[in-house]
Amino acid sequence: MAQLKRKRGELAVVFSFGLLGFLLALQLKSVKLNTAVETTGAARLETLQELYNNMAAERDELKLRLDEAQGELEEYRSAAASGQGSEALKTEVDRLSVIAGLTDVEGPGVMVVLNDSKAENTTGDEMDYLIHDSDLLTVINELRAAGAQAISFNGERILATSEVRCAGPVVMVNGKRFAAPFVIYAIGDPTTLYNALTMRNGVVDVLGQWKIQVNVTMSDCLLIEKYTGIIQTGHLRPAAAVGEEERGGEG
Repeated sequence: MAQLKRKRGELAVVFSFGLLGFLLALQLKSVKLNTAVETTGAARLETLQELYNNMAAERDELKLRLDEAQGELEEYRSAAASGQGSEALKTEVDRLSVIAGLTDVEGPGVMVVLNDSKAENTTGDEMDYLIHDSDLLTVINELRAAGAQAISFNGERILATSEVRCAGPVVMVNGKRFAAPFVIYAIGDPTTLYNALTMRNGVVDVLGQWKIQVNVTMSDCLLIEKYTGIIQTGHLRPAAAVGEEERGGEG
């Protein structure tokens, strides 16, 4: 009888140690898991901080280059206005600034406001009822074809180098992200621009089939602000200079 009690006591001790070992192992695993999560979170935070710092530095550099370019432009204008340059040069600088989109401009035209459809989804695909970058490009190209002399998108001046592309749920223009509603200003003959967009089977008609909201309004005076970004020209050289170098190399 005493031997049986002793065996039961030994089994109880063994079971207790086994349970204690299991709990210790579980606790150690939990500590390792929490440590791994904290390490991963810290690494992600460090990566995001580094990306932010790089973008901030790039932004500051581009801002500095823009300020320098605008300063040089003002110097040319001042020289022309003070008689150090010809009046023809000043006129040409102003004209080229307007064409390049580096000057605020105003004039008659149309305002186009586009918004996603609020209609009930009957196709099962929500993307059918949203405005896409291709829709916006179609509107901009129609305005250009109709003689628009200056165009802006949500306040961003549209140049020949401006991109209009999808970036997830938003649209990117001149490196900036925009969500609907989208507002497009176009300076030109108001009637011609209006008719180009609203003609039968035109862009407004097509978008309207998906209940995309498009409102086109003629205006006597619209203000389109200048382009404030950087125009990259690092790979460009005057064609004459290239020819001279090639001729020099042949000699």
